[in-house]
Amino acid sequence: MVLCTPSCRKWTTFGVSACLIVFGIILVCMWSIIVKGIVQHELSLASPETTGFSMWKETPIPMYLAFRFFNWTNYEEVKNNWTIKPMFVELGPYTYREHHIRENITFNDNNTVTFYNKRIWKYAPEKSVGSLDDKITTFNPIVAAVANLVKDKHYLVRVGVNFFLEEKKVPLAVTKTVKEFLFEGYDDEMLELLHKLHVKGINVPFQKFGWFVDRNNSAEYDGLFNMNNGRDTIDKLGLVRFWNYQNSVPYWKGQCGKVEGTTGELWYPPKDTKTIKIFSNDLCSSVALDHDGELTLHGIDGHKYVGGARTFDNGSQYPEMECFVPNGVQLSGVRNVSLCKFGAPAFISFPHFYQADPFYLESIEGLKPVKEKHEMFLCLEAMTGLPLIVRASFQLNLQMQQMDGIKMLENVQTRLMPAFWFEQSAELDEALASQVKILLLLPAAGNYSGYGIICIGLLTSLIACIVTFRKGWKESEEEQLLNQDQF
Repeated sequence: MVLCTPSCRKWTTFGVSACLIVFGIILVCMWSIIVKGIVQHELSLASPETTGFSMWKETPIPMYLAFRFFNWTNYEEVKNNWTIKPMFVELGPYTYREHHIRENITFNDNNTVTFYNKRIWKYAPEKSVGSLDDKITTFNPIVAAVANLVKDKHYLVRVGVNFFLEEKKVPLAVTKTVKEFLFEGYDDEMLELLHKLHVKGINVPFQKFGWFVDRNNSAEYDGLFNMNNGRDTIDKLGLVRFWNYQNSVPYWKGQCGKVEGTTGELWYPPKDTKTIKIFSNDLCSSVALDHDGELTLHGIDGHKYVGGARTFDNGSQYPEMECFVPNGVQLSGVRNVSLCKFGAPAFISFPHFYQADPFYLESIEGLKPVKEKHEMFLCLEAMTGLPLIVRASFQLNLQMQQMDGIKMLENVQTRLMPAFWFEQSAELDEALASQVKILLLLPAAGNYSGYGIICIGLLTSLIACIVTFRKGWKESEEEQLLNQDQF
Protein backbone atom coordinates (compact mmCIF):
# COMPACT_ATOMS: atom_id res chain seq x y z
CA MET A 1 0.00 0.00 0.00
CA VAL A 2 1.41 3.36 -1.07
CA LEU A 3 0.48 6.41 1.00
CA CYS A 4 0.94 10.02 -0.01
CA THR A 5 4.11 11.29 1.62
CA PRO A 6 4.22 14.58 3.51
CA SER A 7 5.89 16.18 0.52
CA CYS A 8 3.15 14.80 -1.69
CA ARG A 9 0.42 16.20 0.56
CA LYS A 10 2.14 19.56 0.77
CA TRP A 11 2.57 20.04 -2.96
CA THR A 12 -0.86 18.59 -3.71
CA THR A 13 -2.41 21.17 -1.39
CA PHE A 14 -0.41 24.00 -2.93
CA GLY A 15 -1.28 22.69 -6.41
CA VAL A 16 -5.00 22.56 -5.70
CA SER A 17 -4.84 26.05 -4.19
CA ALA A 18 -3.08 27.38 -7.28
CA CYS A 19 -5.63 25.69 -9.57
CA LEU A 20 -8.51 27.20 -7.61
CA ILE A 21 -6.97 30.67 -7.75
CA VAL A 22 -6.25 30.43 -11.49
CA PHE A 23 -9.69 28.99 -12.24
CA GLY A 24 -11.34 31.76 -10.18
CA ILE A 25 -9.37 34.47 -11.97
CA ILE A 26 -10.27 33.02 -15.38
CA LEU A 27 -13.93 32.76 -14.36
CA VAL A 28 -14.01 36.40 -13.20
CA CYS A 29 -12.25 37.62 -16.33
CA MET A 30 -14.20 35.52 -18.82
CA TRP A 31 -17.66 35.36 -17.22
CA SER A 32 -18.85 38.69 -18.58
CA ILE A 33 -17.86 37.58 -22.10
CA ILE A 34 -19.64 34.25 -21.63
CA VAL A 35 -22.79 35.92 -20.30
CA LYS A 36 -22.74 38.51 -23.08
CA GLY A 37 -22.57 35.72 -25.63
CA ILE A 38 -25.47 33.86 -23.99
CA VAL A 39 -27.58 37.01 -23.74
CA GLN A 40 -26.80 38.08 -27.30
CA HIS A 41 -27.71 34.69 -28.70
CA GLU A 42 -30.87 34.17 -26.65
CA LEU A 43 -32.29 37.70 -27.05
CA SER A 44 -31.49 37.98 -30.75
CA LEU A 45 -33.63 36.76 -33.63
CA ALA A 46 -30.67 34.84 -35.04
CA SER A 47 -32.77 31.70 -35.53
CA PRO A 48 -36.25 30.34 -34.71
CA GLU A 49 -34.72 28.45 -31.76
CA THR A 50 -33.75 31.49 -29.67
CA THR A 51 -35.77 32.71 -26.69
CA GLY A 52 -35.96 36.19 -28.23
CA PHE A 53 -37.49 34.85 -31.45
CA SER A 54 -40.20 32.85 -29.66
CA MET A 55 -41.19 35.89 -27.58
CA TRP A 56 -41.12 38.21 -30.59
CA LYS A 57 -42.95 36.00 -33.08
CA GLU A 58 -46.06 35.97 -30.91
CA THR A 59 -46.01 38.59 -28.16
CA PRO A 60 -46.53 36.88 -24.76
CA ILE A 61 -47.11 40.06 -22.74
CA PRO A 62 -50.78 41.09 -22.32
CA MET A 63 -51.44 44.17 -24.47
CA TYR A 64 -54.44 46.49 -24.59
CA LEU A 65 -55.63 49.24 -26.90
CA ALA A 66 -58.01 51.71 -25.27
CA PHE A 67 -59.95 54.34 -27.27
CA ARG A 68 -61.46 57.52 -25.85
CA PHE A 69 -63.74 59.45 -28.18
CA PHE A 70 -64.56 63.16 -28.12
CA ASN A 71 -68.29 63.71 -28.46
CA TRP A 72 -69.15 67.09 -30.04
CA THR A 73 -72.04 68.13 -27.79
CA ASN A 74 -73.01 71.60 -29.08
CA TYR A 75 -72.94 71.03 -32.83
CA GLU A 76 -76.45 72.42 -33.41
CA GLU A 77 -75.54 75.69 -31.68
CA VAL A 78 -72.17 76.08 -33.32
CA LYS A 79 -73.34 75.52 -36.90
CA ASN A 80 -75.67 78.51 -36.53
CA ASN A 81 -73.13 80.71 -34.74
CA TRP A 82 -69.47 80.07 -35.40
CA THR A 83 -68.37 82.48 -32.69
CA ILE A 84 -69.30 79.73 -30.21
CA LYS A 85 -66.46 77.32 -29.45
CA PRO A 86 -67.11 73.63 -30.13
CA MET A 87 -67.62 71.73 -26.87
CA PHE A 88 -66.33 68.17 -26.44
CA VAL A 89 -66.96 65.49 -23.83
CA GLU A 90 -64.63 62.52 -23.57
CA LEU A 91 -66.29 59.08 -23.62
CA GLY A 92 -64.69 55.73 -22.88
CA PRO A 93 -62.35 53.99 -22.60
CA TYR A 94 -63.44 51.36 -25.09
CA THR A 95 -60.76 48.74 -24.57
CA TYR A 96 -59.56 45.90 -26.80
CA ARG A 97 -57.11 43.11 -26.09
CA GLU A 98 -54.33 43.30 -28.64
CA HIS A 99 -52.28 40.38 -29.90
CA HIS A 100 -49.39 40.50 -32.38
CA ILE A 101 -48.24 37.67 -34.65
CA ARG A 102 -45.37 38.05 -37.11
CA GLU A 103 -45.95 36.43 -40.47
CA ASN A 104 -44.02 35.81 -43.70
CA ILE A 105 -40.78 35.91 -41.71
CA THR A 106 -37.61 35.84 -43.82
CA PHE A 107 -34.07 35.67 -42.43
CA ASN A 108 -31.64 37.60 -44.61
CA ASP A 109 -27.89 37.18 -45.03
CA ASN A 110 -27.19 40.77 -43.91
CA ASN A 111 -28.29 40.08 -40.29
CA THR A 112 -31.81 41.40 -40.84
CA VAL A 113 -35.26 39.87 -40.74
CA THR A 114 -38.22 40.82 -42.97
CA PHE A 115 -41.80 40.33 -41.80
CA TYR A 116 -45.42 41.44 -41.65
CA ASN A 117 -47.02 42.34 -38.33
CA LYS A 118 -50.50 40.87 -37.92
CA ARG A 119 -52.56 42.56 -35.23
CA ILE A 120 -55.66 41.03 -33.67
CA TRP A 121 -58.10 42.95 -31.49
CA LYS A 122 -60.88 41.56 -29.29
CA TYR A 123 -63.22 43.78 -27.31
CA ALA A 124 -62.71 43.67 -23.52
CA PRO A 125 -65.96 44.91 -21.92
CA GLU A 126 -64.62 44.37 -18.38
CA LYS A 127 -61.94 46.99 -19.03
CA SER A 128 -64.27 49.42 -20.81
CA VAL A 129 -66.60 52.18 -19.74
CA GLY A 130 -69.77 52.44 -21.79
CA SER A 131 -70.80 50.35 -24.80
CA LEU A 132 -69.70 49.98 -28.40
CA ASP A 133 -73.24 51.13 -29.26
CA ASP A 134 -72.61 54.55 -27.68
CA LYS A 135 -73.34 57.36 -30.15
CA ILE A 136 -70.56 59.79 -31.01
CA THR A 137 -70.94 63.07 -32.88
CA THR A 138 -67.81 64.31 -34.60
CA PHE A 139 -66.63 66.52 -37.44
CA ASN A 140 -67.32 64.54 -40.62
CA PRO A 141 -64.02 62.95 -41.74
CA ILE A 142 -65.23 62.63 -45.35
CA VAL A 143 -66.01 66.36 -45.53
CA ALA A 144 -62.62 67.13 -44.00
CA ALA A 145 -60.81 64.94 -46.54
CA VAL A 146 -62.68 66.23 -49.60
CA ALA A 147 -62.26 69.86 -48.55
CA ASN A 148 -58.53 69.38 -47.97
CA LEU A 149 -58.07 67.84 -51.41
CA VAL A 150 -59.73 70.79 -53.23
CA LYS A 151 -58.56 73.65 -51.01
CA ASP A 152 -55.95 74.76 -53.59
CA LYS A 153 -58.16 74.13 -56.61
CA HIS A 154 -59.97 76.79 -58.66
CA TYR A 155 -63.04 78.34 -57.07
CA LEU A 156 -65.27 76.68 -59.68
CA VAL A 157 -63.91 73.26 -58.70
CA ARG A 158 -64.87 73.92 -55.09
CA VAL A 159 -68.32 75.03 -56.21
CA GLY A 160 -68.67 71.76 -58.11
CA VAL A 161 -67.68 69.79 -55.04
CA ASN A 162 -70.18 71.77 -53.00
CA PHE A 163 -72.91 70.74 -55.47
CA PHE A 164 -72.19 67.06 -54.80
CA LEU A 165 -72.05 67.63 -51.04
CA GLU A 166 -75.46 69.29 -51.10
CA GLU A 167 -76.89 66.79 -53.58
CA LYS A 168 -75.91 63.92 -51.30
CA LYS A 169 -76.96 65.92 -48.21
CA VAL A 170 -73.57 65.34 -46.60
CA PRO A 171 -73.59 66.84 -43.07
CA LEU A 172 -70.76 68.81 -41.48
CA ALA A 173 -70.94 66.53 -38.44
CA VAL A 174 -71.79 62.85 -38.38
CA THR A 175 -73.20 60.72 -35.56
CA LYS A 176 -72.32 57.03 -35.48
CA THR A 177 -71.68 54.31 -32.92
CA VAL A 178 -68.26 53.58 -31.48
CA LYS A 179 -68.07 50.22 -33.29
CA GLU A 180 -68.91 51.91 -36.60
CA PHE A 181 -66.18 54.51 -36.10
CA LEU A 182 -63.64 51.79 -35.24
CA PHE A 183 -63.60 48.35 -36.85
CA GLU A 184 -67.06 47.87 -38.32
CA GLY A 185 -67.18 51.00 -40.48
CA TYR A 186 -70.21 52.63 -42.09
CA ASP A 187 -71.43 53.39 -45.59
CA ASP A 188 -71.05 56.94 -46.84
CA GLU A 189 -72.64 58.25 -50.06
CA MET A 190 -69.83 60.72 -50.68
CA LEU A 191 -67.27 57.94 -50.32
CA GLU A 192 -69.19 55.83 -52.83
CA LEU A 193 -69.25 58.79 -55.22
CA LEU A 194 -65.49 59.27 -54.96
CA HIS A 195 -64.95 55.63 -55.90
CA LYS A 196 -67.19 56.05 -58.95
CA LEU A 197 -65.65 59.32 -60.15
CA HIS A 198 -62.03 58.10 -59.97
CA VAL A 199 -60.85 61.64 -59.20
CA LYS A 200 -57.11 62.11 -59.79
CA GLY A 201 -55.21 62.36 -56.52
CA ILE A 202 -58.01 60.74 -54.52
CA ASN A 203 -57.23 57.09 -53.83
CA VAL A 204 -59.26 55.72 -50.94
CA PRO A 205 -58.56 51.97 -50.54
CA PHE A 206 -61.56 51.11 -48.35
CA GLN A 207 -65.27 50.79 -49.21
CA LYS A 208 -66.57 51.79 -45.77
CA PHE A 209 -65.26 54.48 -43.50
CA GLY A 210 -63.92 53.60 -40.08
CA TRP A 211 -60.68 54.52 -38.39
CA PHE A 212 -59.63 50.83 -38.11
CA VAL A 213 -61.61 49.31 -40.96
CA ASP A 214 -59.83 46.36 -42.63
CA ARG A 215 -57.07 46.34 -39.99
CA ASN A 216 -58.22 43.59 -37.63
CA ASN A 217 -56.51 40.28 -38.49
CA SER A 218 -54.69 41.88 -41.43
CA ALA A 219 -51.00 41.11 -41.82
CA GLU A 220 -50.37 43.43 -44.77
CA TYR A 221 -52.06 46.60 -43.49
CA ASP A 222 -49.14 47.83 -41.38
CA GLY A 223 -46.72 47.25 -44.24
CA LEU A 224 -43.58 45.18 -44.71
CA PHE A 225 -40.79 45.72 -42.17
CA ASN A 226 -37.10 44.94 -42.42
CA MET A 227 -35.04 45.26 -39.24
CA ASN A 228 -31.77 44.16 -37.65
CA ASN A 229 -32.07 40.73 -36.02
CA GLY A 230 -29.19 41.20 -33.55
CA ARG A 231 -27.09 38.30 -34.85
CA ASP A 232 -23.96 40.44 -35.33
CA THR A 233 -24.53 42.72 -32.34
CA ILE A 234 -27.32 43.04 -29.83
CA ASP A 235 -26.80 46.83 -29.86
CA LYS A 236 -28.67 47.00 -33.21
CA LEU A 237 -31.47 44.59 -32.32
CA GLY A 238 -34.91 45.74 -33.49
CA LEU A 239 -33.77 48.81 -35.43
CA VAL A 240 -35.94 49.19 -38.54
CA ARG A 241 -33.97 49.57 -41.77
CA PHE A 242 -36.70 49.52 -44.40
CA TRP A 243 -40.46 49.95 -44.45
CA ASN A 244 -42.23 48.81 -47.61
CA TYR A 245 -38.80 48.46 -49.25
CA GLN A 246 -37.88 52.11 -48.57
CA ASN A 247 -35.42 53.54 -46.04
CA SER A 248 -37.18 56.90 -46.13
CA VAL A 249 -40.73 58.14 -46.68
CA PRO A 250 -41.63 60.84 -49.22
CA TYR A 251 -43.83 62.88 -46.90
CA TRP A 252 -41.03 64.79 -45.18
CA LYS A 253 -37.64 66.03 -46.30
CA GLY A 254 -34.21 65.19 -44.97
CA GLN A 255 -33.81 63.51 -41.61
CA CYS A 256 -37.53 63.70 -40.85
CA GLY A 257 -38.31 61.29 -43.68
CA LYS A 258 -35.78 58.70 -42.55
CA VAL A 259 -37.04 55.30 -41.43
CA GLU A 260 -35.32 54.83 -38.06
CA GLY A 261 -35.91 53.53 -34.56
CA THR A 262 -37.65 50.32 -33.48
CA THR A 263 -41.27 49.25 -33.86
CA GLY A 264 -41.67 49.76 -30.12
CA GLU A 265 -41.77 46.12 -29.01
CA LEU A 266 -38.28 44.74 -29.60
CA TRP A 267 -35.37 46.80 -28.29
CA TYR A 268 -31.60 46.89 -28.18
CA PRO A 269 -30.05 47.48 -24.71
CA PRO A 270 -30.37 51.27 -24.20
CA LYS A 271 -27.63 51.40 -21.51
CA ASP A 272 -26.92 55.15 -21.15
CA THR A 273 -28.82 56.26 -24.26
CA LYS A 274 -30.47 59.66 -23.73
CA THR A 275 -32.90 59.53 -26.66
CA ILE A 276 -34.66 56.60 -28.32
CA LYS A 277 -36.88 56.53 -31.41
CA ILE A 278 -39.95 54.54 -32.41
CA PHE A 279 -40.98 54.19 -36.04
CA SER A 280 -44.78 54.25 -36.34
CA ASN A 281 -46.47 53.16 -39.55
CA ASP A 282 -49.58 55.07 -38.40
CA LEU A 283 -47.56 58.28 -38.38
CA CYS A 284 -45.40 57.26 -41.36
CA SER A 285 -42.50 58.63 -39.35
CA SER A 286 -40.48 58.26 -36.17
CA VAL A 287 -41.11 59.83 -32.77
CA ALA A 288 -38.32 60.61 -30.31
CA LEU A 289 -38.58 59.93 -26.57
CA ASP A 290 -36.12 61.35 -24.04
CA HIS A 291 -34.71 59.74 -20.90
CA ASP A 292 -36.52 60.98 -17.78
CA GLY A 293 -35.52 59.07 -14.68
CA GLU A 294 -35.97 55.48 -13.58
CA LEU A 295 -38.88 53.13 -12.82
CA THR A 296 -39.01 49.81 -10.97
CA LEU A 297 -41.41 46.98 -11.78
CA HIS A 298 -41.45 43.61 -9.97
CA GLY A 299 -38.03 44.43 -8.55
CA ILE A 300 -36.49 45.21 -11.96
CA ASP A 301 -35.08 48.68 -12.60
CA GLY A 302 -35.55 50.37 -15.95
CA HIS A 303 -34.93 53.63 -17.78
CA LYS A 304 -38.04 55.73 -18.36
CA TYR A 305 -38.35 57.49 -21.74
CA VAL A 306 -41.09 60.07 -22.27
CA GLY A 307 -42.61 62.08 -25.07
CA GLY A 308 -41.99 65.74 -24.37
CA ALA A 309 -42.16 69.10 -26.13
CA ARG A 310 -39.51 68.01 -28.64
CA THR A 311 -41.54 65.05 -29.97
CA PHE A 312 -44.01 67.19 -31.94
CA ASP A 313 -42.06 70.44 -32.03
CA ASN A 314 -42.30 72.57 -35.19
CA GLY A 315 -38.65 73.60 -35.19
CA SER A 316 -39.09 76.67 -32.98
CA GLN A 317 -37.41 75.00 -29.97
CA TYR A 318 -35.61 72.15 -31.70
CA PRO A 319 -34.38 73.17 -35.18
CA GLU A 320 -33.96 69.55 -36.34
CA MET A 321 -37.76 69.14 -36.15
CA GLU A 322 -38.48 71.90 -38.68
CA CYS A 323 -38.55 69.43 -41.58
CA PHE A 324 -41.78 67.97 -40.15
CA VAL A 325 -43.56 71.20 -41.15
CA PRO A 326 -43.71 71.02 -44.97
CA ASN A 327 -45.51 74.34 -45.48
CA GLY A 328 -43.46 76.19 -42.88
CA VAL A 329 -46.56 77.34 -40.96
CA GLN A 330 -47.72 75.20 -38.06
CA LEU A 331 -47.90 75.77 -34.33
CA SER A 332 -45.92 73.38 -32.17
CA GLY A 333 -47.41 70.27 -30.59
CA VAL A 334 -48.93 68.43 -33.57
CA ARG A 335 -47.68 66.51 -36.61
CA ASN A 336 -49.42 66.81 -39.96
CA VAL A 337 -49.89 63.26 -41.31
CA SER A 338 -52.32 64.21 -44.09
CA LEU A 339 -50.04 63.03 -46.87
CA CYS A 340 -49.92 59.48 -45.50
CA LYS A 341 -53.65 59.38 -44.65
CA PHE A 342 -55.17 59.55 -48.14
CA GLY A 343 -55.30 63.34 -48.12
CA ALA A 344 -57.41 63.68 -44.98
CA PRO A 345 -56.27 66.72 -42.92
CA ALA A 346 -55.19 64.54 -40.02
CA PHE A 347 -52.92 65.85 -37.27
CA ILE A 348 -51.42 63.73 -34.50
CA SER A 349 -50.76 65.11 -31.03
CA PHE A 350 -50.52 63.86 -27.49
CA PRO A 351 -53.90 63.37 -25.74
CA HIS A 352 -55.75 66.58 -24.88
CA PHE A 353 -53.03 68.54 -26.72
CA TYR A 354 -50.57 67.80 -23.92
CA GLN A 355 -47.27 69.62 -24.58
CA ALA A 356 -48.86 71.54 -27.49
CA ASP A 357 -49.23 75.26 -28.20
CA PRO A 358 -52.07 76.77 -26.08
CA PHE A 359 -53.87 77.87 -29.28
CA TYR A 360 -55.23 74.37 -29.87
CA LEU A 361 -56.89 74.21 -26.45
CA GLU A 362 -58.13 77.79 -26.55
CA SER A 363 -60.04 77.28 -29.81
CA ILE A 364 -62.28 74.56 -28.33
CA GLU A 365 -63.84 73.61 -24.98
CA GLY A 366 -63.74 70.46 -22.86
CA LEU A 367 -60.14 69.28 -23.05
CA LYS A 368 -57.70 69.46 -20.16
CA PRO A 369 -54.20 67.96 -20.41
CA VAL A 370 -52.90 66.17 -17.31
CA LYS A 371 -49.37 64.78 -17.27
CA GLU A 372 -50.23 61.68 -15.22
CA LYS A 373 -53.01 60.71 -17.65
CA HIS A 374 -51.73 61.88 -21.00
CA GLU A 375 -47.95 61.51 -20.94
CA MET A 376 -46.55 58.94 -23.36
CA PHE A 377 -43.73 56.84 -21.93
CA LEU A 378 -42.06 53.47 -21.88
CA CYS A 379 -39.62 51.82 -19.52
CA LEU A 380 -36.72 49.65 -20.73
CA GLU A 381 -34.36 47.45 -18.74
CA ALA A 382 -30.95 48.95 -19.51
CA MET A 383 -28.82 45.83 -20.06
CA THR A 384 -31.27 43.73 -22.09
CA GLY A 385 -33.63 46.28 -23.65
CA LEU A 386 -36.67 44.33 -22.43
CA PRO A 387 -39.75 46.58 -22.17
CA LEU A 388 -41.11 46.69 -18.62
CA ILE A 389 -43.97 49.16 -19.16
CA VAL A 390 -45.36 50.69 -22.36
CA ARG A 391 -47.87 53.57 -22.50
CA ALA A 392 -48.05 54.79 -26.10
CA SER A 393 -50.69 57.52 -26.42
CA PHE A 394 -51.67 59.60 -29.44
CA GLN A 395 -54.64 61.78 -30.36
CA LEU A 396 -56.07 62.10 -33.85
CA ASN A 397 -57.39 65.53 -34.84
CA LEU A 398 -59.06 66.74 -38.04
CA GLN A 399 -58.51 70.21 -39.36
CA MET A 400 -61.66 72.25 -39.93
CA GLN A 401 -60.70 75.04 -42.32
CA GLN A 402 -62.59 78.00 -43.71
CA MET A 403 -63.15 77.61 -47.45
CA ASP A 404 -64.96 79.77 -49.99
CA GLY A 405 -67.12 77.85 -52.46
CA ILE A 406 -68.14 75.13 -49.99
CA LYS A 407 -71.09 76.60 -48.14
CA MET A 408 -70.87 74.55 -44.96
CA LEU A 409 -67.27 75.74 -44.50
CA GLU A 410 -67.57 79.38 -45.57
CA ASN A 411 -68.17 80.75 -42.07
CA VAL A 412 -66.17 78.33 -39.93
CA GLN A 413 -63.02 79.30 -38.07
CA THR A 414 -59.96 77.22 -38.90
CA ARG A 415 -59.12 74.96 -35.94
CA LEU A 416 -58.23 71.39 -35.06
CA MET A 417 -61.20 69.24 -34.07
CA PRO A 418 -60.24 66.30 -31.80
CA ALA A 419 -61.74 62.96 -32.88
CA PHE A 420 -60.33 60.44 -30.39
CA TRP A 421 -57.20 59.40 -28.60
CA PHE A 422 -55.88 55.93 -27.98
CA GLU A 423 -53.48 54.34 -25.55
CA GLN A 424 -51.58 51.15 -26.31
CA SER A 425 -50.42 49.62 -23.05
CA ALA A 426 -48.41 46.59 -22.01
CA GLU A 427 -46.73 45.57 -18.79
CA LEU A 428 -44.30 42.78 -17.96
CA ASP A 429 -46.09 40.21 -15.76
CA GLU A 430 -44.55 38.54 -12.72
CA ALA A 431 -43.95 35.19 -14.45
CA LEU A 432 -41.81 36.75 -17.18
CA ALA A 433 -40.25 39.12 -14.63
CA SER A 434 -38.94 36.08 -12.71
CA GLN A 435 -37.20 34.79 -15.84
CA VAL A 436 -35.73 38.22 -16.49
CA LYS A 437 -34.38 38.41 -12.95
CA ILE A 438 -32.51 35.13 -13.45
CA LEU A 439 -30.96 36.53 -16.61
CA LEU A 440 -29.98 39.75 -14.83
CA LEU A 441 -28.44 37.81 -11.93
CA LEU A 442 -26.13 35.78 -14.19
CA PRO A 443 -23.28 38.35 -14.35
CA ALA A 444 -23.18 38.81 -10.58
CA ALA A 445 -23.56 35.08 -9.91
CA GLY A 446 -20.56 34.24 -12.08
CA ASN A 447 -18.40 36.98 -10.62
CA TYR A 448 -19.26 36.10 -7.02
CA SER A 449 -18.59 32.43 -7.73
CA GLY A 450 -15.22 33.33 -9.24
CA TYR A 451 -14.25 35.51 -6.29
CA GLY A 452 -15.44 32.77 -3.92
CA ILE A 453 -13.26 30.17 -5.64
CA ILE A 454 -10.29 32.58 -5.48
CA CYS A 455 -10.88 33.09 -1.74
CA ILE A 456 -11.04 29.33 -1.16
CA GLY A 457 -7.79 28.92 -3.09
CA LEU A 458 -6.11 31.71 -1.14
CA LEU A 459 -7.38 30.34 2.17
CA THR A 460 -6.18 26.83 1.31
CA SER A 461 -2.81 28.23 0.28
CA LEU A 462 -2.58 30.24 3.49
CA ILE A 463 -3.32 27.16 5.59
CA ALA A 464 -0.72 25.20 3.64
CA CYS A 465 1.84 27.95 4.27
CA ILE A 466 1.09 27.95 8.00
CA VAL A 467 1.39 24.15 8.18
CA THR A 468 4.67 24.32 6.27
CA PHE A 469 6.00 27.07 8.53
CA ARG A 470 5.17 24.98 11.60
CA LYS A 471 6.68 21.87 10.00
CA GLY A 472 3.35 20.08 10.23
CA TRP A 473 3.87 17.84 7.24
CA LYS A 474 5.79 15.16 9.26
CA GLU A 475 4.81 11.51 8.97
CA SER A 476 2.88 9.92 11.82
CA GLU A 477 4.34 6.78 13.56
CA GLU A 478 1.64 4.64 11.89
CA GLU A 479 2.61 5.93 8.44
CA GLN A 480 6.28 5.27 9.18
CA LEU A 481 5.55 1.64 10.15
CA LEU A 482 3.42 1.13 7.06
CA ASN A 483 6.12 2.54 4.85
CA GLN A 484 8.70 0.24 6.50
CA ASP A 485 6.50 -2.83 6.00
CA GLN A 486 6.44 -2.13 2.28
CA PHE A 487 10.15 -2.89 2.14
